[in-house]
Amino acid sequence: MIFALVRTELARLTSSRMGLLSLVALMTVPLVYGGLYLWGNQDPYSRLDQIPAALVVNDTGATTDDGEAVNYGRDAASELLRTKDFGWVEVTEAEAKAGITAGTYDFGLVFPSNFSENLASAGGDDPTAADLELTTSDTNSYLSTTLAQRAAEAVRVKVAAQLGEEAATTLLDSIDAVRAGLIDAADGSAQLADGATTAAAGAATLATGAASAATGAASLSTGTASLSSGATKLSAGLAQLDTQAAALPTGTASLASGAASVAGGDAQAATGASQVAAGATQTGQLSQAARTSVATAFADPAVAAALTLSNIDAAAILAQLDRTTAAAGATSTGATALSSSLGTLAAGANQVSSGAATLNSQAPALAAAVHSAATGSSTLASGAKSAASGASDLASGTAQLSTGASDLSTGVASLSTGATELSTSLADAVGKIPGSTEAERTKAAAAIADPVLVKQTALTEAQNYGAGLAPFFISLAAWIGMYALFLLVRPLSRRALTAVRRPVRTALAGWLTPALLGVLQVVALFAIVTVGLGMDSANPLALLGFLAFISITFASIILALNIWLGSVGQFIGLLLMVVQLVTAGGTFPWQTLPAPLAFVHQLLPMSHAVEGVRQLMYGGSTAAFTATFWPLAVWLVVCLGLSVLGARKQGRFRTLRELRPSPIGA
Repeated sequence: MIFALVRTELARLTSSRMGLLSLVALMTVPLVYGGLYLWGNQDPYSRLDQIPAALVVNDTGATTDDGEAVNYGRDAASELLRTKDFGWVEVTEAEAKAGITAGTYDFGLVFPSNFSENLASAGGDDPTAADLELTTSDTNSYLSTTLAQRAAEAVRVKVAAQLGEEAATTLLDSIDAVRAGLIDAADGSAQLADGATTAAAGAATLATGAASAATGAASLSTGTASLSSGATKLSAGLAQLDTQAAALPTGTASLASGAASVAGGDAQAATGASQVAAGATQTGQLSQAARTSVATAFADPAVAAALTLSNIDAAAILAQLDRTTAAAGATSTGATALSSSLGTLAAGANQVSSGAATLNSQAPALAAAVHSAATGSSTLASGAKSAASGASDLASGTAQLSTGASDLSTGVASLSTGATELSTSLADAVGKIPGSTEAERTKAAAAIADPVLVKQTALTEAQNYGAGLAPFFISLAAWIGMYALFLLVRPLSRRALTAVRRPVRTALAGWLTPALLGVLQVVALFAIVTVGLGMDSANPLALLGFLAFISITFASIILALNIWLGSVGQFIGLLLMVVQLVTAGGTFPWQTLPAPLAFVHQLLPMSHAVEGVRQLMYGGSTAAFTATFWPLAVWLVVCLGLSVLGARKQGRFRTLRELRPSPIGA
């Protein structure tokens, strides 16, 4: 009976040309909807180059710290024009704004005049972030704004990676240069340590010698002080002798004159002899005093040394004084003899006269010699005083030299220790900086500029954007197709209910007719998706069977709504479609839905249909697919049960109004 009712219903639907055309038209609704929508969205990202976009390059370039001329804006723009990710057109800034406003361009990207300058400032004292100006207008397309943001971000990331790689290369090259410098510094510090060790030894020797020099300078200062004292005494004694020697020529002259008078007349002999004796005695005393003073002065070692330095012959001076004393003694003796005995006056007078003449001739020379000695001793005293002062300064200086040499020795020893530590530290530093070739530094710079590589492991993967949307639109097309079929197919044969009174079979026949037609729809839609659009499926046969199961499940739902609520139930089927457009999670993940809609997502059938198609189409797990199958099976069983209950109710109670043809599905 069920198949008979199905044949009867199909015959009714195809009994006229208009009915057949209506059935064919409604059967193609899900094909047109699903096929066209998936075709239009099959792979839009491969056609982004058809989106017109304005590109403005105002960048004037810049010069880096190492003198290199760069223009990052022009380089990036050239790369965009080369890759043609979008339909880039290079225009002026005014043309870009006008074009975006008019819809000629969907968005615009501007590299400002200071783009390179700001990027290059990263290596200076005042780094400034570079601006990349993006101009959009949602009147062109909201999605184009999103794509424009992605394009700008891609440019930003690429420029940042380029600069990062350049900066990293510079850094690594600098580190390599630093390493080379450290190696040279380590070698130099080793030489410095060796030299400092030698200098330390020399400084220690210098300190010892300076200490000895200080001791000797102190002794020299003491000796020169004694020399100065002795020279001063000599100068004073010779000054007195010089004063007394000045009267010597006068005395000898008087002696000579007296002797001449004695020799010239006997009458004056006694008087002359007396005068001669007195003069001779005075002369002898003066000569003896001079001899004693000079001998005493010459006995002083310091005076003797000074006389030697002044080239004064002390022996000659003493000999001269001895001769003078001897002459004076002889004169005195003669004069005394003359005075005591005039008988011997004549003979003695000649001797006196001769000695006095000799004495008179030697007296000026003696006076001049004494005067020269006095003058020389004064100069000697002045020089000895200067020498004593210099020796004192020398002693003070050598004492300071000794202290400084000791400090120098200590400092050089510290320098030697520090140089050794420096050499060791530099060697350690060289060991901690690895050596690298230019190729290794280039590779390391690339890794620093882009340190994270996303390695995607796709457990399941959609073929393209259209394949990603296919589960949602296939399920939606199955619902739309079933909804459209119930515009023609009768939910129940009311005559069969009234005449035969078999509600179960009648209800199943009312479900089987649209279910079979729905299966034909999804088979055709499956062919369009896989063959026509070339979308692959990991489990094609299982997917086809599941699509048929989805269709017969949707048929049971709309059948139950029509049996219980009639035309209102058909309208509710439309409302359910609208709600499931939002809650099925076909585009965005359903977890992003508000809490009430997320709860509805778990209940409605299309959510499970979309998830099941994904699992089969992309090659998901069996457990995940099973989790989507059973909720649909529950919907199928429950709705068929409700349809049977509704058919039994209508079979017991019929009215004349219910026997009239319905405006929907009559």
